[in-house]
Amino acid sequence: NEEALALLIPGMARAELPDRNAPQQQWQEICLAAGAPGNEEKRLEVCKLMMAKLGADVPDPARFWMLKQLEYIGRAESVAAVAKVIDDPSEVLRESAIRCLANNPAEEATAALVGKLSAKDAKTKIALANALGYRRAASAASALARELTNESPAVAQAAARALGRIASADAAAHLNKARAAAKDPVRLWICDAYLLSADKLLKDGKTPEAAAIYNDLYGNEKNRATRMAALEGVLRSAGDDAGRQIVKLLTS
Repeated sequence: NEEALALLIPGMARAELPDRNAPQQQWQEICLAAGAPGNEEKRLEVCKLMMAKLGADVPDPARFWMLKQLEYIGRAESVAAVAKVIDDPSEVLRESAIRCLANNPAEEATAALVGKLSAKDAKTKIALANALGYRRAASAASALARELTNESPAVAQAAARALGRIASADAAAHLNKARAAAKDPVRLWICDAYLLSADKLLKDGKTPEAAAIYNDLYGNEKNRATRMAALEGVLRSAGDDAGRQIVKLLTS
């Protein structure tokens, strides 16, 4: 496999896209076979070969294709090597590395993504926040909460969305705390994420916790869209008490 990869890398990096197809597919077939159940030793061998070829001395198109394969068969062993690519000058490679870690089932991948949130580039921060939200990484709540006050509204929005997807008690608490000081439009994004947290809590059977959020948003937010969405949640979480809630709202 080492010799095969060395022979295929130049082809995977050819200037014309159609010319890359055959060598890319050949390497992908090797990776798929190595990643099949019961082939752990072979999978680890192939992953280590690719990890050693993620440096700047290898052409970008070939590195991109290997990141794509590591996205499917990589585990904890590949996290550190892939994380280094998040610092690469190429935006395409940075995003590919983040996507690779987002789909890596190892907990080490979450820690690596959190560790890179200190990046200066707003696009990278947004991609990292999206990846952590996709993973529903509860351990990332505190790091994401710090980005709610980022000077880039797009970064703050991505962080809020990620916290809403995580929807843990810790994530909800961070959203609620940030909501008090936030200005529109960031406040609106935080409220949307807070609503997502309540929806998840309700789905998980944590009705009192969800109801508290819905009632808080309905009673204390001025934005009509937020209040109407919260009202729906108030009624959904009321259960057998929904009738009394409706009467109370009509007479208020």
